[in-house]
Amino acid sequence: MATKVGVILEGMNIFLNKFGEQREKYLSNPGFFTRDRVLTFWQICWFIVNQSKRSLSIELEDHFSGQSLKSCSKGAFSKARYRINPVFFKDWHRHLVELLYSASKKMKTWRGFRLVGVDGSTLYLPSTQEMADEFGVQENQYVYIPMARAGYAVDLLNGFCLGAWLGAMSEGEDVFAHEYLELSKERDIVIYDRNFPSFEFIYKHLEWKIPFVMRCKTGFNQVVQNFVATKKRQLTVEFPMTRVALKSLKSQGYKVTNDHTVKVRLLRIELGGEAEVEVLITSLLDAKKYPHSCFKTLYGLRWGIETQFDKIKNKMQIEIFSGHKPEAIYQDFYAVAIATNLHTMLVRECDPDLDEINKKRRTKVAINQNVTFGILKKRLIKLVANAKPIGFIKVIIALFITHLELVRPGRLYPRTRPIRRLNGKYQTFTNYRRAC
Repeated sequence: MATKVGVILEGMNIFLNKFGEQREKYLSNPGFFTRDRVLTFWQICWFIVNQSKRSLSIELEDHFSGQSLKSCSKGAFSKARYRINPVFFKDWHRHLVELLYSASKKMKTWRGFRLVGVDGSTLYLPSTQEMADEFGVQENQYVYIPMARAGYAVDLLNGFCLGAWLGAMSEGEDVFAHEYLELSKERDIVIYDRNFPSFEFIYKHLEWKIPFVMRCKTGFNQVVQNFVATKKRQLTVEFPMTRVALKSLKSQGYKVTNDHTVKVRLLRIELGGEAEVEVLITSLLDAKKYPHSCFKTLYGLRWGIETQFDKIKNKMQIEIFSGHKPEAIYQDFYAVAIATNLHTMLVRECDPDLDEINKKRRTKVAINQNVTFGILKKRLIKLVANAKPIGFIKVIIALFITHLELVRPGRLYPRTRPIRRLNGKYQTFTNYRRAC
């Protein structure tokens, strides 16, 4: 198992060290990083991936002292980092995803499909005019707050971040959903919440043969409203072309007419109690192969992307950025996606040991994500710089397996939205302590 991790880390370093083959793409000036200095391209990139959350001077001191090297000033680091185009980190992340799936033959699937959840969120940014100009703001008559819109595609059964997107607040969630659709595969089932369905989006999935499950509002269109009124559990229907979809699809080169329809299956899911009826739209039309009874559980697996947001926002503290310019925000954003996948990769390596532990327990346990990410942060540079990392990987896995927490399925807590405190830099939470 550790050998597989070693192969993936080696592949990450090979991609990084070949940056010189695409200098025009990855550097603001092709002449940068040609001389032998302390702040090499390798050092800068891995430092950013290792998530600087404290004072930059302290983080740099720890980074270089751990390698028995002389540190540099934060000014020198900032000057050097802005020479790197953020697209490098985006490409590096995609390369890591390819390595993860090519190196492992034991990824979890649902009936042979990879389950992918796609969803979006917003990020608070440093309050500068540069941020406002690049990403936009949320404002009222008293204050404006620079914010960005982020989107992720997550392997719901294995926990890996498959795609990441960052853009302006004015961009809708459908923008990154369309972008990820181009990267999807026929053996994916992509699951969406009710912010995503549209005729155009459904049409593209069917054209590209990408299976999907989408939750929709009960008033999504007249066909859905009629289906809800019948109180049937499921029904195969056709959605008519909309005027907006027709104009948009034609502008993209699709040969469509006003008579085009899409054939989908509607499913009524009873949530129980006084909760609203849930309506799902799916391209999985075969009721024998995919009976109604499997869809409540299937859509419930979408919660995996919500736990990913918790990991990225709270445990990895994505909104604590290591720079104050838009370029730094983009770099940090994709670096978090890389760090998330490296951590998940090591957590997955603990599965055999965890299975043995759970065989002897009445209440199941899982790896503590928060603590283990803190453990990895202190050891990541030593891990990726190690020419023969197999032994060190085993040490990290052994440390991970000592930090477990109980799995409590079915827990329900009221969803409260605390008021964001504007004054003060720190606050105490009853259910969370930072580990890095």
